[in-house]
Amino acid sequence: VTGGTSDIGREIALTFAKNGWNILIHYNSNKKKAEEVSKVIKNLGCVCSIFKADFTSEKQIKLLIDEIEGFQIDSLINNAGTYIEGRHYRELGLEIINKTFMVNTFVPLLLSAALIDKMKRKGFGRIVNISSVAAKYGGSSYSVHYGASKRALEGITKSLAKDGAEYNVLVNTVRPGVIDTDFHRKFPKDMDKRIAMIPAKKMGTSLDIAEIVYYLGSEKNNYITNEIITVAGGE
Repeated sequence: VTGGTSDIGREIALTFAKNGWNILIHYNSNKKKAEEVSKVIKNLGCVCSIFKADFTSEKQIKLLIDEIEGFQIDSLINNAGTYIEGRHYRELGLEIINKTFMVNTFVPLLLSAALIDKMKRKGFGRIVNISSVAAKYGGSSYSVHYGASKRALEGITKSLAKDGAEYNVLVNTVRPGVIDTDFHRKFPKDMDKRIAMIPAKKMGTSLDIAEIVYYLGSEKNNYITNEIITVAGGE
């Protein structure tokens, strides 16, 4: 699980562990939080290892791939994501755009590429990419780079799914809407107005995302691939 210390990442990791899965957790900067999640997982009777990597650093990405290639990974959850900062698209520089795509698009592709052949040989593999409802609507003028990077991730899902299907490697996208997480609290806005736009008239929870990710990313899923599952209260 990449981004395993985020609200959604943590809930995904715990949901898999509660169902008996051993877990590898990636984190970027919050080692203490990663260790706390690992401790909870171990208390559930599962094995857990944590790995640090800054996904804007090519060197650290390569080191992470080298580290995890020694494991038999049956399910990859590409959850790590970043918004970097909100700027109008007229003011976006290449550095911000590049960092956004590195984390949200390029790293999921690189990790998937590093693991998919092992999954094919085993005859079992699941990859779940975490997108965003911003990919559906394109984001605002201040989040064009974010929405575009998530839309590109959904395109990667389709290519990998077609490549893996005959080997029982199933690849899907989960597209969260407005979820009650630190991510949305970090970028304050008129949330009452935003929630009013949701047909369900409420935010989702991390568990709402984790449960569908677990279904798609585990042995429970036997025939769903190349799909975008939106969890957004009707948006």
